[in-house]
Amino acid sequence: MTAMALQLSQPSPIEACRVLVAEDDPALQQEYRLAFAAAAPVAASQDYLSLESDLFGEGSLSVPECKMSFELTVCSQGEEAVNAAREASDAGRPYSVAFVDVRMPPGIDGITAAEQMIEIDGSLNAVIVTGYSDIPRQEIHRRLGKGNFFYFQKPFLGDEFMQLAWVLHRKRVAERQMQDANTRLHEEVSRRTAELVIAVKSAHATSQAKTDFLANMSHELRTPLNAIIGFSDMIGRELVGPIGNARYVEYAIDIQGSAQHLLSIINDILDFSKIEAGEMQLQEAPMDIPEVISFCKRLVLHRAAQAEITLHSAVAEEVPLIRADERKIKQALLNLLSNSVKFTPTGGTVSVRAAVQDGALVLAVSDTGIGMLPDQVTHALEPFGQVDSSLARVNNGTGLGLPLARALAELHGGTLSVESAVGKGTKVTIVLPPERLLRST
Repeated sequence: MTAMALQLSQPSPIEACRVLVAEDDPALQQEYRLAFAAAAPVAASQDYLSLESDLFGEGSLSVPECKMSFELTVCSQGEEAVNAAREASDAGRPYSVAFVDVRMPPGIDGITAAEQMIEIDGSLNAVIVTGYSDIPRQEIHRRLGKGNFFYFQKPFLGDEFMQLAWVLHRKRVAERQMQDANTRLHEEVSRRTAELVIAVKSAHATSQAKTDFLANMSHELRTPLNAIIGFSDMIGRELVGPIGNARYVEYAIDIQGSAQHLLSIINDILDFSKIEAGEMQLQEAPMDIPEVISFCKRLVLHRAAQAEITLHSAVAEEVPLIRADERKIKQALLNLLSNSVKFTPTGGTVSVRAAVQDGALVLAVSDTGIGMLPDQVTHALEPFGQVDSSLARVNNGTGLGLPLARALAELHGGTLSVESAVGKGTKVTIVLPPERLLRST
């Protein structure tokens, strides 16, 4: 076995093309040596670009153009070539191209040698070179079709080998670059995935800690609040006996009202946290929409009267019973009515309407209040988002009214949308899907 390294011109961005030849004819061995020792044209010449385009498609090899450089190893027998391929692969300097004669007696034939070399290095480009063969070409295709296999017919010109070798070498370099890029991408995806898993676990732990805290807060705050509400109610109504001073009765009523307000805030926070955690369960049953609207109106009627706000309601005759969680529908509707009353100036109007449209139930709460800009609507729909206005500052809240109403609507498979204009008012619409409606048969 003989080897020679040919460095043509300056070092190139692509390493030298390592070529392995398995040929038992001394005259043809010399032809190979002369072919790869001849002065090589620039790799970007038209002949090379045309061959590259014919084999792999135009612009398919994204590797830099450069002067060609070859390292040639010539072997006389198939076994010798297989050993050379194995040694080169083990040393980390594999061959890019192997030109293999079909018949090389008395050893293994070229097809067997090419099979074994491709088994050693699956990216090796094996070029079968022969003028005649005892092995049919179909058999060659069957045995080598799974590898990088090419067929070259004798006789040949030296430039043809050089062109083919360099183009196949560029193909191998491009494939290796692609494999390296895929490996780096896989490693980056694995790293990011691991970071995401850690972040999700951390978020889950944080969410669980929040849930545990809120559950504990529920017990710790609700218990004394219930006592405050109960005792202030007894004092305000003087159930045990007269207090003796009317101002104390007023104070007791104020205490009860403040405690009720605080309890409602706590309940909203707990409910929203349950929905976020996916722990909120619906207790569904047939419910009557007119009764729900009437109930919610009664709860906000006193506050509306104090602000001289007119309350209107209208329920279309075709509205049937629906299957839903009545307490949660009331909670959503009450939040919307409370918001409308809160942000409507004195002398304004708040309306609630129910109708069936396109088979779905539509609940709409509208007002003649201060209204909002589009970005304020987006902010108001975020948890704890509050619109900055004079009325908002007077009527402080948690900023959970709209987000909680939307979450409760979505829990029923519905939607909540907001239409608003500054100085004209706001309309909030809940749409519950047709499957929620109970049609009479």
